[in-house]
Amino acid sequence: MVAWRREKYEPLGGPAGGNGGKGGDIYLKAVFDKSTLLDFRYRTEYEAEPGARGGPKNCHGKGGKDLIIEVPIGTIAYDTATGNVIADLTRGDVMVMVAQGGKGGRGNTSIATQQKRAPHYCEPGLQGVVRTLKLELKLLADVGIVGLPNAGKSTLLSVLTAAKPKIADYPFTTLTPQLGVVKLSDGAGFVMADIPGLIEGAAQGLGLGHKFLRHLERTRMLIHLVDITSDDLERDIKIIDNELDSYGTKLKTRPQIMVFNKTDLVEEDATAAAIALSKKLKPESEVLTMSGATKQGTKQLIDLLTVKLAKSREEEPDLDNEDEFLEPDEDAYAETRSTSTFEIFRSKNVFTVEGDRAERLVAVTNMRDPDSIAHLYKSLRSMGVIDALVQEGIEPGRTINIAGVEFIFGEEW
Repeated sequence: MVAWRREKYEPLGGPAGGNGGKGGDIYLKAVFDKSTLLDFRYRTEYEAEPGARGGPKNCHGKGGKDLIIEVPIGTIAYDTATGNVIADLTRGDVMVMVAQGGKGGRGNTSIATQQKRAPHYCEPGLQGVVRTLKLELKLLADVGIVGLPNAGKSTLLSVLTAAKPKIADYPFTTLTPQLGVVKLSDGAGFVMADIPGLIEGAAQGLGLGHKFLRHLERTRMLIHLVDITSDDLERDIKIIDNELDSYGTKLKTRPQIMVFNKTDLVEEDATAAAIALSKKLKPESEVLTMSGATKQGTKQLIDLLTVKLAKSREEEPDLDNEDEFLEPDEDAYAETRSTSTFEIFRSKNVFTVEGDRAERLVAVTNMRDPDSIAHLYKSLRSMGVIDALVQEGIEPGRTINIAGVEFIFGEEW
């Protein structure tokens, strides 16, 4: 604000305009009560509250409120301009600043100097950080269920947990990953994820499951569910194993439990043959048989998962050190930068000055006020911009471009 002291007996009271308030920052916060990124499909732009303008009597403006954007745990934020990972929110209530608010402008009190004691201008506030982010969700589950379409994954999840996924007698009934919590008798439990059915070529982009294979990267172990009524069990097992191998991560090294489902529909000889086939193809994996419809074998599966998960947590207590949890790059674009370095580029008769401080000086200058322009000129000269332009061979009448604003270089420069 531009203001003046008007007290009695103070005929030359001087400037009294306060500074503007800082704009609010924007944060991403991981919360427990969100499970999808669906909200961002309908709202794609977010803006924090701007700072209030300064007041008379040297009153500073109020700073804007910070904006906290809630996202599910497991969300990864990328900067679309650089492709860098700037946040990997793997724990609840963790907050990361992704865009800093702009600095408040200076009132004429702050601008006053010994040479210019009564400036009739002020500085507008600086714009805050503006950026575009890409959000990706990787579910955090202890156990992931994989298998071909219609193998009974959703049924298994509904039997072991309180989740209510869509179940039908046709393939691809699960279109999004489903989560459920398996509660144990001692009050503990673990999280299980049902991944949409995979088909051959899923790792290369075929079918639906390829979109959700990334959710398996953060599981401690996998349940490889196979429909025992299939005409070609060996082919079914190899399809899933090949897709996990082709995905290009550590999925192929995740501990697996082979589970043959729908045993209530086959004879005991077929069940024994399936177990023998599994031990031949994957001798390192445990093998169980069950029926989701009758719940036969589900208790044995829960007991085995409990033991293996406890052992996994002892060996790897903190999966944050795993490669699957991305190490965020230094986020240099979240905060406003102020450096005095600059570069000059010449294109025919136009001299373009690029530099953070020079561009910000132009951004906060009132081009309609001669005093403001004079202040800009002095600031650029003190930075060495004018001398550098002269060394580059600029002549009167040439154009100078700073932050999209053009000036004509003249004798007065």
